[in-house]
Amino acid sequence: MTEKVHPTRRQRSPRHLARIFVLLGLYQWLADKTLTALQIEEHLGGLIHDEGEQLEGCDILPSDFEHCDRELFRELLTGILAQADVVEGTFAPFVDRDLKRVSLVEHAVLYVGSYELLRCPQTPWRVVLNESVELAKEFGSGYRFTNAVLERVAREVRKDEVGAETPAS
Repeated sequence: MTEKVHPTRRQRSPRHLARIFVLLGLYQWLADKTLTALQIEEHLGGLIHDEGEQLEGCDILPSDFEHCDRELFRELLTGILAQADVVEGTFAPFVDRDLKRVSLVEHAVLYVGSYELLRCPQTPWRVVLNESVELAKEFGSGYRFTNAVLERVAREVRKDEVGAETPAS
C-alpha cells in the first residue's frame, strides 16, 4: 500500500505532532471537562480510519497521530488534565480578559505552553514559546496574545533561564 503524497504539506516533527494532538484533545476537554485522557486518546486514535482525509480546517491527516511522539503526547495530556487548576493559575494572572472570553484554541495553547514551562525544564523556554506560537498560527488563533501571555509566564516560572538570556541594562 502506498501513501498518498501531499505536495503542499509541511513536514512536522513527531514532537510538534504530539503538541498538535494535545491541542486537539484539550479543545475537546475544554468543551466537555468530563472527558479523561484515555477517552481523548481513544477518540483521536479512532480518527485514523479516515486515512487520506484531512481533519476539517487544518493541514492534519488522521495518520499523523500514528507518527506523533506518543510519550510526549501522553505526558502533556495527562499532566495538563491532572494539574489543570495549577496550570490555569499560572497563566490566568497574565490574561487581560475574563478567561471565558478566551477562545478554546487560545485557551488550549496556553495550557500546553504553560505546562511545558512549568513541568518540562528539558525544553528551552524559547522552544516552548515558538511551538506555542506555531500552534496558534496553525489553528488560526491569536498568536500574539498567546506569545505575550506565555512570555510573561516564562519570566515568572523560569526566571533564571530567561534572565540568563536578557542583557543587563
